[in-house]
Amino acid sequence: MKAVLLLFEEISGLKINFHKSTMFGVNVVDRVHEVTSVMNCKHDHIFVMYLGLPIGGHPRKLHFWYPLIDRMIVWLEK
Repeated sequence: MKAVLLLFEEISGLKINFHKSTMFGVNVVDRVHEVTSVMNCKHDHIFVMYLGLPIGGHPRKLHFWYPLIDRMIVWLEK
């Protein structure tokens, strides 16, 4: 990935500042730290809700479903 970005720099004449860049992993938990250390950039978690579910979470973890469960409980109590 870094090679592609460096090639982009050569072709376009633009410079990518990896120190100011942030990488977001979507449904990727294990390799984010390794990739950001190679890329020499920061990493962060993205939190976006779409149809009541968090995008970028891990659907096999129970806490991924808490927002939906909470909304269903509120809806059922009405």
